[in-house]
Amino acid sequence: MALLEVDGLTKSFGALSALRGVSFSIEKGEVLGLAGPNGSGKSTLFNMLTKIPTGPDAGEVRLDGQSLKRMRAHQIARAGLVRIFQTETDFGDLSVIENVLVSMPPETQPGRRAGRGVAMALLAEFDLADHADQPSGEIGVFNRKKLMIVTALARQPKVLLLDEPAAGLSKPEVKAMIALIKQINAKGIAVVVIEHVISLLLALSEQLIVLNYGEVLARGNPRDVVRDPAVVEAYLGSAADDV
Repeated sequence: MALLEVDGLTKSFGALSALRGVSFSIEKGEVLGLAGPNGSGKSTLFNMLTKIPTGPDAGEVRLDGQSLKRMRAHQIARAGLVRIFQTETDFGDLSVIENVLVSMPPETQPGRRAGRGVAMALLAEFDLADHADQPSGEIGVFNRKKLMIVTALARQPKVLLLDEPAAGLSKPEVKAMIALIKQINAKGIAVVVIEHVISLLLALSEQLIVLNYGEVLARGNPRDVVRDPAVVEAYLGSAADDV
């Protein structure tokens, strides 16, 4: 049984069909890449999986064999399906460590002093400990992206959904982000990552899905997918020559 099973997710906004029958599965410790043109339904898919802000019109999502259909967004996160967004969602006026502390589920917080210890350990693991007491709005873009990921990890996910984690990063920072995601994946956490930086998807993904107009255009081995003529025509164009 797969860790995350997605079966026939469908969503429309009025006359606009945003997702049509999207299905896939992911095993524990696997990395799945999601690519496609802007407006192809990638972030909408994450919205449907987490019900932030709303769920699908049709289809089924199961995590560890448990249906998420009747769960609300906070219950889905507690069950172990956690996401980060394209833009920074930290509380800029709070310190870095306070952002981690407020993200911890109340039932897992071991008390104020011990909770700070857990948060500091997470920050240290991702080279943010030196910024612990600094307002998160004052740290750099890459560190804010790392902080978003740390706050997600504080919720102890089984599956982590990353929406364009490399957006706005320099080439060295993209390489550092690849290493960071590998570090997370080594813990046994499954990762689904949306990204336009194809080098990141090729470096990380065990399978790659390309969406177009809300449907699965191609799926499979990442290097085969990016050479699929339909993917080249709909999405990569001349960029396919660089992969």
